[in-house]
Amino acid sequence: MRMTAIRRQTTSRVETLEDELERRVLEGRFKPGEHLGEIALAEEFDVGRNTLRAAFDGLAGRGLLVKSRNRGVFVRALTAHDLAEIYELRTALEVQASRMLAARRVVPAGARTALAQHHRLSANSSRRIVVEADLAFHRALVIGTGNARLTRAHKNLEVEILLCLAQLVQGYATVSQLGDEHGALLEAIEKGEPSTAESVIRHHLENATSWLIEHATTRDDGLYALARPAPIVSSDLG
Repeated sequence: MRMTAIRRQTTSRVETLEDELERRVLEGRFKPGEHLGEIALAEEFDVGRNTLRAAFDGLAGRGLLVKSRNRGVFVRALTAHDLAEIYELRTALEVQASRMLAARRVVPAGARTALAQHHRLSANSSRRIVVEADLAFHRALVIGTGNARLTRAHKNLEVEILLCLAQLVQGYATVSQLGDEHGALLEAIEKGEPSTAESVIRHHLENATSWLIEHATTRDDGLYALARPAPIVSSDLG
């Protein structure tokens, strides 16, 4: 019984630490490509190195961190090539979802709720809250199609979308501009205009893609090297 309790306590500490490290990545407190020092973080969170490494492993497994042999652990930095591929697939999935919904004139309740939450945000809202509100809107559209395979494909892409959004959150567009674009998409869906819905979502995502690629790391040669200064990333949402 005692060993079981210890294991549960350890698991809980790892999960709590994972959540905090994820929050820092998505809020931009850890920059893309930044080296995460084990000693400093273990001291800051008052945890053992094994607990910290377990949290690193969890985030690396989800694609938020990168473990480089003999170099350490780094925040994953998406290259221009990565961003182009992620957004090509994302656009294909979300264009299809938007057309399907418009053909049925069905606006998912989850998308309306997410848009209402987005409109309550401001320029002072935290990066993570804005990222989550944006993804919640797009996720609701895909889920609203009722297509399990389309939804699964989108969900499998979510971690990489989150990283893209975290890099977009300052500089690409204001929170209100993004909300207006989301509103225009729901209006096209509600009116039963698949072509208009496709045009709106393509414009929305392709503009974000162009901005991301323009500001991205273009090569990954030596990207995860010790003592490499974290790149300066200015960003906003897609």
